[in-house]
Amino acid sequence: MSKALHRLSQCFLPDNSDARRRSREIDAMLKRDRLIPPVVIFLAGSRKGGKTTFLKQMRLINGAEYNHKEVLEFREAIYDDIIQGMRVLVQERNKLGIPLQNSANEKHEMLFNSCDWHMNLEPYTFQPYVEAVNSLWKDSGIQEAHRRRTDFEFCESVKYFCDNIHRIGQLNYLPYNQDILYAHSFGQYFVLRDTPFAIAESSWRLILRKTFFGIDFNTPFFYIIGCSDYDRTGFEDNRLVDSLNYFECLCRNGRLRNCPFILFFNKMDLLAEKIHTTDIRKNFPEFQGDPHRLEDVQEFLVQSFQKRKGDDSRQIFYHMTTAVDTENFQKVFKSVKDDIMLSICKYFSLL
Repeated sequence: MSKALHRLSQCFLPDNSDARRRSREIDAMLKRDRLIPPVVIFLAGSRKGGKTTFLKQMRLINGAEYNHKEVLEFREAIYDDIIQGMRVLVQERNKLGIPLQNSANEKHEMLFNSCDWHMNLEPYTFQPYVEAVNSLWKDSGIQEAHRRRTDFEFCESVKYFCDNIHRIGQLNYLPYNQDILYAHSFGQYFVLRDTPFAIAESSWRLILRKTFFGIDFNTPFFYIIGCSDYDRTGFEDNRLVDSLNYFECLCRNGRLRNCPFILFFNKMDLLAEKIHTTDIRKNFPEFQGDPHRLEDVQEFLVQSFQKRKGDDSRQIFYHMTTAVDTENFQKVFKSVKDDIMLSICKYFSLL
């Protein structure tokens, strides 16, 4: 309560000690509320499923813009993404024996094969790569290597950056929020682990954690799934299989027995593209629907995770999302807030 509002409230209070005592109690209660620590929600998920993009989007939709120093650091991360991504495409094109459409691009490929990874990436040092990226990205040989990217480790954000190379290559370039969401190499520049937000005028914190030992939960747990990765491999297994196995382990974790799960099937935009070219039955022969129908694939994904829950009776919420799409993310998170309030009410037997 502000001082002005407090003084105004005193004008309407009866002139007796009980009323003034009650006013002081209310003021004390409001002060205590401000000192109450925020409720913590933990975030986990599959490798390269989009957890950090999720956190960045959470920060942006809650009005916490990045400062100038952070924007400059993201710019360096974006330059790094582009150079590393094109270097991978150049090397894989050669490994796969795919010919270049334009032999003049051989000199551009040499630039990426000999680049100095320790250089300071500023607009002026990035300039030699702008023309090279633009020319190579138009080459059918590089495009064919990109089309076959499921055969090797590759950052999906590279396509977005190469499509926007003319803007990114300008000397006065500063990343848009959308560029920041796509930035992948920012891990070496940022430690992004904690994002504040509000629900029903209460303070919450979303924290990315890898281990959960020694922690008791009774609040929702966010789990991110890279749903388009059904044909991608991790260290040993299929990435989607890894995600299913990890989720099953979390369900069996006694520390999490009171924690309702909110599952985010992320990268819906990539999934919608992939189902037309990559049959999910190649990696998941148990799939029974139309492999080229998005709704059938989505239903299969949900049921696959539902089965891994086993006989666990806890509540699980599902959301389809694209973390780099702010409008989609805002709509999804509005529903997520409702899920959170519903789970809290049920936990405290209010429903």
